[in-house]
Amino acid sequence: MARLADENEEEISLFPMFNILACTLGVMVFILATVATVSLGADKAVEIVANVDPGEDDPRTPIWLEWDGQDLTLLPSGEQATFAQALDEISTWEATWAYMSGALSGTRLGARIADVGLDTENQYIVLLVRPEGFDELPEVRGYFEFLGIDVGYEPIDPTWQRLGVR
Repeated sequence: MARLADENEEEISLFPMFNILACTLGVMVFILATVATVSLGADKAVEIVANVDPGEDDPRTPIWLEWDGQDLTLLPSGEQATFAQALDEISTWEATWAYMSGALSGTRLGARIADVGLDTENQYIVLLVRPEGFDELPEVRGYFEFLGIDVGYEPIDPTWQRLGVR
């Protein structure tokens, strides 16, 4: 076995090489994460398909509505009802219910919601909620629940665009 000529001589250390490799690996992971984040953020869109096959867990068909705090839109058709008054500023639940019923009556969206209310065993509502609609989400959900309709919600990013609507 080879030995150092002088016991005071230092051995060769590989720690600087490992430090360089670790730093290089860290930079590469950072670059990869940045590229992945940017590529996921480009051209974000939500596509709602009209005929959704019921899942195994829930045999009912979801009816997709988008809520942005002012407009309630049926997807993918784009049928819409506008609420000019802020729902969370209405003083009583009865007045809120009457206002929402009045805004929806006579519209195709209102008729579609009524159809869901009559067929709750096979349909339910999913609200896609934009950030500006969260303040009034309890009123909208409460309205649907009062009609006996099961309702769920999903927050969506404000930059997402609907495909094929508008």
